[in-house]
Amino acid sequence: MDHSNHTLLQAGSQAAISDRMRELLARAAQDHVYEQRTQGAVLDEIRQRLEGMEWLLREVRERELGGLSGTMEAVNGRLDDITNRPPSWAEGLAQHVELVRDHVDAVNERVGGIGDRVDSVGERVKPIAELPSLWADVGTVGESVDEALTRLQSILDGTHSVTDRMVEFTKRLGQLQASMEAAANRFTRLDKALSELAQRTERLEGGVLDLTSGLGGAVEAAADRVTTAVEQVAVRIGEVESRQAVAAGRLDRLDTGLATVSTGLTAVTAGLATVSDGQAETGAQFHALEAQVAGVTARLDRIDGRIETADECLADIDTRMTGVETRLGGVDARLVTVDSHLGRHDERFTTLDERVNTLDEGLRGRLTALDEQVAERLDGVDDRVEAVSQRIGQLPATLEISELHKNLGDLGAEHASRFDTVELRLTEAAEALTPLITARPDREQLAETLARTVEPAHTDMTRRLGALEETMLALAEALLRPTRNNKD
Repeated sequence: MDHSNHTLLQAGSQAAISDRMRELLARAAQDHVYEQRTQGAVLDEIRQRLEGMEWLLREVRERELGGLSGTMEAVNGRLDDITNRPPSWAEGLAQHVELVRDHVDAVNERVGGIGDRVDSVGERVKPIAELPSLWADVGTVGESVDEALTRLQSILDGTHSVTDRMVEFTKRLGQLQASMEAAANRFTRLDKALSELAQRTERLEGGVLDLTSGLGGAVEAAADRVTTAVEQVAVRIGEVESRQAVAAGRLDRLDTGLATVSTGLTAVTAGLATVSDGQAETGAQFHALEAQVAGVTARLDRIDGRIETADECLADIDTRMTGVETRLGGVDARLVTVDSHLGRHDERFTTLDERVNTLDEGLRGRLTALDEQVAERLDGVDDRVEAVSQRIGQLPATLEISELHKNLGDLGAEHASRFDTVELRLTEAAEALTPLITARPDREQLAETLARTVEPAHTDMTRRLGALEETMLALAEALLRPTRNNKD
């Protein structure tokens, strides 16, 4: 029989299918691992940038804003103390002014008394009105008193101007505190936006992980089903091969039996030929030797008996040959049945081959569809990651970080100019007060008190503003840093 169409019985086709499935599964696994690594790298970079921004905001909030708030509170406390309770030097100056005022009042009273006395003396000493030196001395004393009064009035005006300037400085500090509170509110909104972006990133990472786990499970399930089907086909092919080997053994045994029967028939034919030769020789001897008929008759009887025995043997052989032919017919029928069974198995194998091809095509189609779906989803994820990167890149423009930095710089410059103006005015006031203070006996103690009060606050405020400017520059550089292309 021709079994050349049994392609599934060959080991090469089975190995080719298994190798093809393994290659497809390995390629899908490699693509899956590569995409997972790429997405993991992008998500790690986004997470690192978010952590850096959160760290910068936390540092700004904890260090700079807290320090500025403490400094502003300290300055406000000092200003409140200054407005509520004047400093010791102001109290001393006020006491000195009161003493000078009392002295001036006493001098005025004395001058009034002197004037009254001068009037009385003038009334009394009208005869000696020609003495000009006395009137010159009295005029000099009056001019000196007027000059002292004008100086005291200028000192009082200077103290009032210093108080007004301190009130104005308090108002400006209040405006600075309001602007710092507005900046703190903006940082709070930026922190909320970053937390929302981190939550969206975590949700995106969770969706990608769920998609990865689902895809891995589907690929593994498909691989398990294909492996199970291939193993079942291999088992069935092994069973068919064993059955074919058994049928081939039976056919070999039948061929051996037929060869044995053919050998027996050849021996019987040779015996019959020998008997025919003996009969011919007996006839010749019967014609030649009629004298020996009686003796030969007995021998012929015996020969007839032997021939009858040979006929019986031939009849038995004929019967046996009929049985053999019957058996051969049964074997032929069985061979026909086996052929029909093999034909059905051939059809089944053909159907199985078609099913395997259909399954292979279906698996290829599903794998292609899965590849397309995975590619589409990964493209969607890539687009989302690009959108997130664009949003992160647009954060500085959206949150107006540069504008905020510019406003803070302008505000710092404005306050610096205001501080310079205040310092200039204070310098002018100090220059105006210097002659008066140098005239005091406790001028050194007053100068030390003023230096201890003003210089630390000015130095601390300058240092805090410089640190805030450096922090905002670092935050702006971190936000405006160019992002790496995620597709690379």
